[in-house]
Amino acid sequence: MASSGDDVASTITLRARVERHHPDLPRYVVVPDSAVEPWKLGGTTIVEGAAGGVELGRRSLKRWDADRWFIDLPGKWCRDAGISTGDEVELTLRIASSELPEELGRLLSESEAAKSAWGRLTASQQRMLCEHVFAAKRPRTRERRAHRGLGLF
Repeated sequence: MASSGDDVASTITLRARVERHHPDLPRYVVVPDSAVEPWKLGGTTIVEGAAGGVELGRRSLKRWDADRWFIDLPGKWCRDAGISTGDEVELTLRIASSELPEELGRLLSESEAAKSAWGRLTASQQRMLCEHVFAAKRPRTRERRAHRGLGLF
């Protein structure tokens, strides 16, 4: 396990085994708390990186217990990457940008109703909405998701 520095911009690299509890559940990798300790995480954190040299995109790093975190590996991503349960992969992670998706940021700056709706969301709900908007490939879809996510049709 290695880290390229002690600031939040650092990249962390470690080896992890791809695990799965049940065939109907996603695969995942476990990340020891000691690996991400330099980041001083308080809870679920959006990260970017790669597993087995294949880009993961934006993924949630979630607390498992006091000693571990985990990242889900979607089935389609595993198939595309040729990664199976039991494989050991090199995992490279960095904290993702916390900037809002452009379409959501614009909506919040232009609409009092959007600001009000955003303010009523919990931090977790805000993070999930941002990731839902980020996940869309086309600007028009991101814009639509931002509006719907804030209850603005």
